[in-house]
Amino acid sequence: MIPTGQDSSVFAGGPPVLSVGVLGGYNKGMSKAPPAAADDQMILPLCAIFRRFLKRQGLKFTTERALILDAVLAKPGVFEADELLQEMRGADHRVSKATIYRTLKHLLEAKIISEVLIDSRQAHYRLSFGKEPKGHLVCVETNTIIEFSAAELTELRNRLCKEHGFDPVSHRFVIYGISPEARKAEQAEEAEDG
Repeated sequence: MIPTGQDSSVFAGGPPVLSVGVLGGYNKGMSKAPPAAADDQMILPLCAIFRRFLKRQGLKFTTERALILDAVLAKPGVFEADELLQEMRGADHRVSKATIYRTLKHLLEAKIISEVLIDSRQAHYRLSFGKEPKGHLVCVETNTIIEFSAAELTELRNRLCKEHGFDPVSHRFVIYGISPEARKAEQAEEAEDG
């Protein structure tokens, strides 16, 4: 269970553990609402996994890395590094762009997050530890990303792997298209021009 109250540094000798608030913001100390039980069961092991990973690399679990891990755990779906940086700075956390990118690299190597290949211009990430792979719908006009689950894709992956003697690890499925909102905007623009 995630600690609440004034003593938020449960992990011996480490930085304070942060809790995710109701609206997805990160707060030092107590959260506005208790975290969901499923989140409790996932956050503590992820923190421990990340600490062990960093220790094996000869790195420390710093306050900045704890803040970034907490911010990543608060993200509901796909996110970009710059988006994470802006949100953290908006919450008055002093963290550099370089620290964000290095920590995301470590989280990738620790297999806590995965990179979502959506476009070649910007890296996108999602929390992947303990979660089924997701598919993504990407609007090529608005850059809107919709994450979805499809058991059929996992079944297809497993069947193909079995047929070819592979052990499945993960998969990626991205559909590029034009969203209804983009179509409406385009039609409105055509109506104005016509």
